[in-house]
Amino acid sequence: MSQAKPHRLLYFFVAFVLLMFFGLIYAWSLFVDPLEEEFGWDRSATSVVFTLSIITFCAGMLVAGALEERTSPRIVMLITAACLGLGLVASAFTESLPFIYATYGVLVGAGVGLGTDVVMSTTLKWFPDKQGLASGAMLMGFGGGTMLLSPVVTTMLGTLGWRMTFGVLGAAFVVLVVAGAFILKLPTPEYVKPLLEKARKSATVAAADMNGAQMVRTSSFWIFMLYLMLVTCGGLALISQAVPAAMELLGAAGLPEAEALMMATAAMGSVSAMNGLGRLVNGFVWDRFGYHACLTWIAVAFAAGMLCCAFAMTHGAFELLVVGFMLLGFMYGGNMCSMSAMASTFFGTKYYGINYAIATCQMIPAAIIGPQILALSQMDSGSYLSAFWVFFGVALAALLVSFFIKRPKEAKAS
Repeated sequence: MSQAKPHRLLYFFVAFVLLMFFGLIYAWSLFVDPLEEEFGWDRSATSVVFTLSIITFCAGMLVAGALEERTSPRIVMLITAACLGLGLVASAFTESLPFIYATYGVLVGAGVGLGTDVVMSTTLKWFPDKQGLASGAMLMGFGGGTMLLSPVVTTMLGTLGWRMTFGVLGAAFVVLVVAGAFILKLPTPEYVKPLLEKARKSATVAAADMNGAQMVRTSSFWIFMLYLMLVTCGGLALISQAVPAAMELLGAAGLPEAEALMMATAAMGSVSAMNGLGRLVNGFVWDRFGYHACLTWIAVAFAAGMLCCAFAMTHGAFELLVVGFMLLGFMYGGNMCSMSAMASTFFGTKYYGINYAIATCQMIPAAIIGPQILALSQMDSGSYLSAFWVFFGVALAALLVSFFIKRPKEAKAS
């Protein structure tokens, strides 16, 4: 077993890099202004691309969870490479909204979902003894990818244009994902058994494994889904409109457009940085202090972030807006880590792939409701202020729901 230990760190590193690139799905807002400027599309129309990408992201995860049980991680990852490469390269030839909906919204979203599920599921099986921390650390790559790579994408947009940028990203994804497909593999039962026994004794994972059908019949799952949906609603709304919201405040302050854009991009980077950090911190808190502590701080950070954003828009305080962005990124990252940790802690590791995929379906209503509230608010009033107050109420509702979440009785009895 000592010889196998370095290997799980290698697989973790590969997974981290892949998830960092998959996290670029959250950088859609960088493409919003160039596309709207060239084609004259309005904000409500372009926000549909992000909504579609989140919906197909969830669908892709469900497909990956089913395929993993019938094929192998390598095959699922090769399908991922095909979806991402085709979707991004085809996006470079966009001439209409339906076309970008199909290429980026559907193909890229589905590819990221397929890749995220298979990478998480395969790698976490090497860490049954550290489910929270391993989930958080890997998802930190997913959340931090936007911060690390968005400046590169912004530079590419300025020098190459949005069409060539899509093409270059497509080629890069194919190379990376295909390489990952030939490196990642599942651990042997001999390696996992002692670690899994230790994890079950310490309640790091559930004592009994539940499949997807069993999981959705528990009240614990549905209450947790409601909590996740409420928090995700605010997180996705901010991420989808972070740059335009910051540009609104900076534009009102009279800054030149080029300077405002750089500052707005940096503000979005702060969301990504805290998104990644939130996943890592929450993984540690989950393993050390339990799920109740995690859910409480996430909801409180959500409410505090919305208050900061609302007051920032009211008083024209860009620094306070950045603080709000950071809090919201922090809580959103923690929320995503909780979703992963819940799948194994509440329902076991055996069916993690499909169970995690089912849990991500809460992102579908969240992706529809959250970004549209922000987009419609901006179109109707010319400001994002009213939406921030709406989401403050959503945060309080999430805090209330968190007190009703409990581990399933079936797992306790086992």
